[in-house]
Parts: sequence; C-alpha cells; structure tokens
Amino acid sequence: MSSIVQPASAFLALPAELRNIIYALILIAPSHVVQSRRIATRGLCSDYVLPPLKLSPAILRTCRQIHDEAASILYGANQFASHPSLLTALPYLMSPRQPITEGPGRWKIKRWYIYLRLDVDPRFTAKQLEHAFSDVEELEIEYFQPAYGYGDDSTLKMFEGIRGVGTAKVVGGSGCDAEYARSLERMLMSPKDAVCPS
Repeated sequence: MSSIVQPASAFLALPAELRNIIYALILIAPSHVVQSRRIATRGLCSDYVLPPLKLSPAILRTCRQIHDEAASILYGANQFASHPSLLTALPYLMSPRQPITEGPGRWKIKRWYIYLRLDVDPRFTAKQLEHAFSDVEELEIEYFQPAYGYGDDSTLKMFEGIRGVGTAKVVGGSGCDAEYARSLERMLMSPKDAVCPS
C-alpha cells in the first residue's frame, strides 16, 4: 500500500512573524465588538441586529501546527464575556446565545468581562469568583443598577478575594461609590498573597 504524500503548505512556509500578523487579522475581534457585546449582554437587542463578527476560528482545525500557533491568539488576545451565574463555564465573544461549549480553548482565556446587576442576588459565591478570575490578564466588571436605591455594592464586595489580575477595570453607573470601585481595582491587581483592607 502506498502512502499519500501531502505537499508542503505555502502558508506554513511563510516566516512565523507574517503568520502571526495573519492570525491577528483573522482571529482578533474588532473594537466594535466590545460595545456590541455590552448591548447583547444586557438583552437590549436580538442577535440579527448585531454587526457580523468576521473572525475565522475554523483555521484552528486545519492542522496541528496552525492550531498550536494560533489558539493562543484567539483565546488570549480577545476579551470574552463570562456567564452571569456559571462564570467561566460558558464564555462568549459577542452574544450570550452563542457561547463556547466545548474544546480546550476556553481554558486558555485570560481576558474577561462580567456584567452584574446589583439588584439581583448573585448566583455564585466569593470562592467561585476567586477560582474563576484569580491570575487572569484582564478583568472588566460592569455593574448596573436599574433604578436608584435598588441594590447596593454587596455583590461587588464578593470580588474582593480575587488577586493577581493584570489589569482590572470596575465601571458602571449608580449603585457603587467611585472611590470603592478604584479600591476594588487595586485589590484585584494586588499580588496573590496580599491581604487588602476593605
């Protein structure tokens, strides 16, 4: 039985620097995705209204070498949104109705966004938050209070045990003191063994 010899790929013959530029062009979401994701996360629009997300993650399935080279770009350079109660178990890039449900890639995600309603009891614990978000590269927490006086910052206080975040950002409208939000950012970015006063 004769074996089939596959011709060498012209793409893989390119220098690694050029391949990385191509991977970035086809695997990193454009800047409009951040705003579109916020609108979709809040449930303010249907998926068909969202602009198309022109990424090509299927390239990861072409061969092992491309997967090894490009997976860290797709999952490392994009900020993914976390599920409101399952946290990092069902991450999504654009729409909560299109989560990543399988594959090892979701464990490589290091840049996270979470949307919190302060008037709703959280469906997670402080320990689950620590496990999900400690030592990530980026964590953006956006909080929302539907009306003045509905909810407080007690849900945000659950994030105080997270440590080792590279860049933390706590944003939102009313419901949380701006000074506390900056203090929480500092806590999140402190070293893992640091104890920060509330």
